[in-house]
Amino acid sequence: QGPDGSGSFTQEMLDFITYTQRDYSEQTLKNFAFNIAGDLADMPAGTLGFAAGAEFRDHEGSFRPDPIAARGETAGIPSGGTAGAFDVTEFYAEVNVPLLDGASGADYLEVNLAARASDYSTFGSESTYKASALWRVVPDFSVRASFSTGFRAPGIGELFGGAAREDFTYFDPCADYTGALGAANGGRDDPQPANIQANCATLGVDPGLAQVNPQFSAVSAGNEDLTPEESDNWTAGFVWSPSWSESADWTEGITVSLDVYNLEIDNAVQGLNPGDLIDACIETLDPDLCALVPRTAAGQIGLVNNQLQNIGSIEAMGFDLMVDYLAPETNAGQFSARLDLTKLGDYTETTTNPDGSVSENDLTGQHTDETFARAFPETRANVTVGWNRDRWSGSLIFRYTGDMTTDDGSDLDSVVFTDLRATYQPNVLDDALSVTLGFNNLLDEDPPVCFPCGVIGLSTVSHDLPGRVGYIRVTYER
Repeated sequence: QGPDGSGSFTQEMLDFITYTQRDYSEQTLKNFAFNIAGDLADMPAGTLGFAAGAEFRDHEGSFRPDPIAARGETAGIPSGGTAGAFDVTEFYAEVNVPLLDGASGADYLEVNLAARASDYSTFGSESTYKASALWRVVPDFSVRASFSTGFRAPGIGELFGGAAREDFTYFDPCADYTGALGAANGGRDDPQPANIQANCATLGVDPGLAQVNPQFSAVSAGNEDLTPEESDNWTAGFVWSPSWSESADWTEGITVSLDVYNLEIDNAVQGLNPGDLIDACIETLDPDLCALVPRTAAGQIGLVNNQLQNIGSIEAMGFDLMVDYLAPETNAGQFSARLDLTKLGDYTETTTNPDGSVSENDLTGQHTDETFARAFPETRANVTVGWNRDRWSGSLIFRYTGDMTTDDGSDLDSVVFTDLRATYQPNVLDDALSVTLGFNNLLDEDPPVCFPCGVIGLSTVSHDLPGRVGYIRVTYER
């Protein structure tokens, strides 16, 4: 239409070739729960507490994409419809047992035990448990630890999701497998090993096949045979809150906590690398694998079927640090400061390949360029400066995300975003009303450029979008 509307394209022409996309989705959850909690008995160190309950949940969901989008006639990623349902019945119990109180070397000691049994209509029964302990060595210093198991049941999209396309760049091992064409003509300069040549011939691929397009497509769909992701994790840490800080001239309270965590997940739900599927078919000629990698009559790779599978495991470890400081009250109000820092020491995904081999992918400090990108910065931190005076309060927050490395080896710089908000609580409605004015990215900091992160050249999973965002929020709470 031209920058000033004087081009040759009319609005009627644009209306004829464009459309309004309409997708429809529906989610229904029916939930029935019974819970009971209370004290079972008085013990020398305190009260023995318990909680128990039962719950039934019925999940149902569907997604119907616009027919034009489903046919792939848009610039987006085509996806099929989804429809499915499942239900779960659960029982749980938990007890909190105080063991020591006021003893030498144990100002207080308690143990918490919990268990849950779940029965899913999709995959059957699963049980989890947790054991944790809190040991207050002296009034100022506590140690805590926990060990627990867990699971994540596949959702409706993972179980019943329609096929969604993904595109990937790949060089077919069967393209010009004798090396007759050369790389300049869509082939290769050197022949493939004898076993690959023999297998490509068995698959019916002509020796002179040239790869006409460096990009292929795969579809990822739900799988009703998925089982839950299972996890084991432990944490350990301490809390130090010195009593002298409550009466010092320069502070009314200091608290420091440090927690270390380790998490292991098995049977992680994910799709394989489509190129690995192609390699496995050619190397093994397994009929089940090759059925997922169809070829056209001309020998070119068709649409690869990359259905979700329980094929992976994840191991992560790191630590969280919190430092909280409360200043004495002044005529200008009372100020506070808090540091929340998390350090990722390791995040490794292990995948079982179609041929049975195992691949490890260390994502610590990485930003991926997958269709749905993920970010694993080694360091994240928030520094919050708070203020309170009469009916006013406010906070200034600095959000730091450390640097990362992208899949192509380039650096994604660290960045700090600054947020500011102020709240006023008027003397009306029994103090149930408050008004907040806030600004996210107050200093209008631009996110670092990330060309491998997608077509917009920045990360949408780890950084703010460009620009300053202002808001007003009115809250009524009783």
